[in-house]
Amino acid sequence: MTADPIFSWVMEQGTNCRDLLQAIAPELHIQTASFETQKRLKFHPAMHSIIPDIYATDDKGRVFDIELQMTLPDFLGKRMRYYFSMMDQSLFMQGENYRNLPTTYLILILPTDPLGLDQYRYDTTWNTKGFKHDPLNIGQKLILLNASGTKGKITPRLQGFFDLMRGKINTNDSFIQKLQSDVEKYKTNPERRKELMDYQMKLDDMRYVGEKNGKEEERIDAIKKMINLSRKLNASNDFILKQLTDDYGAYFSQEELKQFIKNN
Repeated sequence: MTADPIFSWVMEQGTNCRDLLQAIAPELHIQTASFETQKRLKFHPAMHSIIPDIYATDDKGRVFDIELQMTLPDFLGKRMRYYFSMMDQSLFMQGENYRNLPTTYLILILPTDPLGLDQYRYDTTWNTKGFKHDPLNIGQKLILLNASGTKGKITPRLQGFFDLMRGKINTNDSFIQKLQSDVEKYKTNPERRKELMDYQMKLDDMRYVGEKNGKEEERIDAIKKMINLSRKLNASNDFILKQLTDDYGAYFSQEELKQFIKNN
């Protein structure tokens, strides 16, 4: 579910995108959501492009960029700033006047806690000292979701989604059941399976670069990605351990590799 090709395809099916937004932010009372997955945002040709996982607009005209992260990115704050700037630039290139810019939401779904407070959800917006909300109506909202959190209030449906990210199916919620069913449809579709294999090959290339550079941090990141991809293919822990031992046994002990598997 956490691999980009799977997540994007699953969100295209039926009302999955809208239902996920409702689970994340019930306070927004979203009724409908039009969306594009892996949309290349439009802006000046000379600029680099950005392809969000999910780019959606709701019935009130609010714009959402949903990003599902397999690992906690470095320079997270700077990356968020970049996402927001690209969303605005795309709106300008579509002919939007700055006076009419819609409220934009950046939603990052993270596997671990970015701030260390063990909260399920962190909300950030522009604020002015002495004011509780956004008195200038800048209209940029950030929602950080921590799939490993234990504190705060979230919807049972979002908790079910977090469980699904970790491969746990322990809910009778129809939405979660549909997501799981769509994931299985993806995995058993030959064309989609090729997409996943291509994606895995790209990650293998990244692993090779990490090995070539010989940096421990890059080895660890490559190990985590290998574990996640192996889980998408329903590999057993013993099989994953064998693969990790073959590739990284010279750098990590068996106990360390087992701990990686346990934690990912």
